[in-house]
Amino acid sequence: MIAKFWMNWLSAVSVILILVGLVFAFFGLRILPVEQSVLLQWQSAIYGSIMIGWGTTLLFVGREAFHAHSRTLLRALAYGLAVWLISEAAFSVYWRVWFNVGVDVAVLTLFLIPLRRGVQAEKTAPPNMKQKGD
Repeated sequence: MIAKFWMNWLSAVSVILILVGLVFAFFGLRILPVEQSVLLQWQSAIYGSIMIGWGTTLLFVGREAFHAHSRTLLRALAYGLAVWLISEAAFSVYWRVWFNVGVDVAVLTLFLIPLRRGVQAEKTAPPNMKQKGD
């Protein structure tokens, strides 16, 4: 029961983060009370911080997914990466920032190759190598 409470808590906070991200994606950070003179630098710092956090999450969860032979974790990482980079590429197309579309395609490819190979390997792994629930 306690684990379910914390899972629901984490899920609720995650959904809030997604919704706030959607608001910022469509309306920009300029809706916040931030001086225009620092807005670009602040946005850059936030974007960099998000990349640091995502990279750290991918590093640790990705290593655990391969170590635990977890198709579920590998797929979750792939879905998160796809949502991130496809939506970012779509906004880059909208704003005509073409180089970033190429960067997004390259980054998505670099991440999805090992994740896909990991999922495929787990399909063919002997039963004693598979994690319960996968």
